Amino acid sequence: MAQDGRGVSCRGLPRCRDSRLAAAGFTLIELVIALAVVAILCAIAWPGYGAVMHRAQRTEARLALLDLQHAEERHYMRHFAYTDRLEEATSAGGLGKSARTATGAYALSIALREDGQGYVAQAIAHPQGRQARDWTCASFTMDETGQRSARDADGRDTTAACWR
Repeated sequence: MAQDGRGVSCRGLPRCRDSRLAAAGFTLIELVIALAVVAILCAIAWPGYGAVMHRAQRTEARLALLDLQHAEERHYMRHFAYTDRLEEATSAGGLGKSARTATGAYALSIALREDGQGYVAQAIAHPQGRQARDWTCASFTMDETGQRSARDADGRDTTAACWR
């Protein structure tokens, strides 16, 4: 005999439901449809998330180069020459900076001009990091005059797209 949810007999009551049907829950088809919807949404969202992360890491590289430029100018004011000693302490004539960006996505380096009165600071995407898949902005450079440039993985100029 069917009963409602409170254990009351349903005989002769028009609105009484079978308790087995009320407790059935989701069907397999409903779960499969829900999973398919979630999979489609993830497939649409994932590339967009990756693009946002690449742009955020590019900002980190640009900020690291600006920080190196500032450190080089401080060094120049004290010693009347630039230095390529990135990680050496400032007391020993270096810049006291890390050779990697804060999250390690880019490797930083400095190359001096022959006369020592100029430099080119460079940030290159670390080959084992997430930025290695950012083929559009594989490297950033900045010199002592503030001239900026960027290159893609094939060496083509992408300054306009990467330094915006």
